[in-house]
Amino acid sequence: MADIISGFPDSILCYILSFLPTKQVVATSVLSKRWNLLWRSVPSFDYEHHDPTGDYEDDLDACSDFLYSMFSHLLLRDMDKPLHRLRLTCCSGYNHYSIEIWIEAALRRSSRLEHLDLNVYKDFVVPSVVFSCKTLVVLKLANLVLKDVSFADFPFLKILHLNSICFSGCQDLFKQFLSGSPNLEDLEAKNLDANHAEKVNRLPKLVRANIDAHIVPLENVKNVQLNRLKSSKQCFLVLEVLKHCPKLQTLFINICQKQNLVAEDDEEAILPCPDPVPACILLHLTCCCLKNYSGSAFEFKFAEYILQNANYLQFFAFGIYRNNPSRRDYMIRDLSSCMKISDTCKLEFV
Repeated sequence: MADIISGFPDSILCYILSFLPTKQVVATSVLSKRWNLLWRSVPSFDYEHHDPTGDYEDDLDACSDFLYSMFSHLLLRDMDKPLHRLRLTCCSGYNHYSIEIWIEAALRRSSRLEHLDLNVYKDFVVPSVVFSCKTLVVLKLANLVLKDVSFADFPFLKILHLNSICFSGCQDLFKQFLSGSPNLEDLEAKNLDANHAEKVNRLPKLVRANIDAHIVPLENVKNVQLNRLKSSKQCFLVLEVLKHCPKLQTLFINICQKQNLVAEDDEEAILPCPDPVPACILLHLTCCCLKNYSGSAFEFKFAEYILQNANYLQFFAFGIYRNNPSRRDYMIRDLSSCMKISDTCKLEFV
């Protein structure tokens, strides 16, 4: 059988290989002379290592081997070829200093890095060189520490994902991230140890947000996902978020039932209905979803409020909390009996 793929130009082969983990990319060098040095021109580094055994000694050996391969690949790479994407995910057994040196070396070898994805467990401090990388279009940070950072300037950044980040000595950095990213289109902010960003500048190009309870400018956002609502106070923030989303079309709310929002018979479970009704509910909301719906008084009032005011609502899905199977029929009956201002709205229960 003819080897058609090997006949492709280097640029196409490198593009295809850029979607694979670096370990697999380097392994292609044994295929033939045609592939021997091709991996050195691939515009991405993608490394991921987790300890499958849980054995500390084995983990140290594996980490040492993994670090050696990372540095070897970096040193052998063709310096004349651009590096556009760097992704690193690793477990807790690594020497933080070695990881920091590798990240700094990789970033300094690329003047056109566009995509950076770092997930290093156990209190790894992000090197300051990351915040001077102005060519970034995508920045994803998880399980990391941001410490003593005085600025964040990302003029081309379109996607920013921050997950389980500790802001040490720079509590306003989340605000700086947003203010320093004027072209941001996609924002995720979950489990952040940081101040809210109420006073941040507007984000005129933001179209997608997946956030916890941080209130940020969402004027152009059409899809919002709110995660882990744990208390009635946080539920009230849903209405505050809606006030900031005049163009919202899709709303997804994940209710954390480990700490129930309010008791079913709680007399204080009264929804503070905003006056006037948020513009997004009246004019744009077409799809809504409540995950882990338990039928509490507040949850029901919130659902009823949406149904009675969303003129263009087409679909409302309820993910029934699995620990309430005996009340499922009761909840469905109550919700189905609610008045709906939209004649085209369909309810779904899963």
